[in-house]
Amino acid sequence: MAILVVTAILLMHHIYNKDNESLPSDLIGRWITSSPRYNGRFLELSQIAVIFGIGEDNIDVNFISSVDKRIEAGVIIYTIKYRNQNEIEGSIAFYWYPSENMIRLKNQRQMIWKKAKDKC
Repeated sequence: MAILVVTAILLMHHIYNKDNESLPSDLIGRWITSSPRYNGRFLELSQIAVIFGIGEDNIDVNFISSVDKRIEAGVIIYTIKYRNQNEIEGSIAFYWYPSENMIRLKNQRQMIWKKAKDKC
């Protein structure tokens, strides 16, 4: 079963993510914020998926269809377009501050997201 799931993910990645920018390894992982409003929620990035932790152990898995990297006002901004299992499209845009290891969502620039520490 695990092999089938991995194969499906790789196939979806190949179909939807052709000739696009890749996310740097520093962005790969789980991002969290200290905002009480988002307690228990997270944003997880990989080369093939954007996963939203939407609370109470619920997740929303979306396959990346394109990644765009630009410089805006001297800051790196990534826009990731994705599709869910029902082919519904969405996108997320965020500013990345690599020297501070943080991101700020474009539509919530006041909120800081930090990369969660890896569990050993």
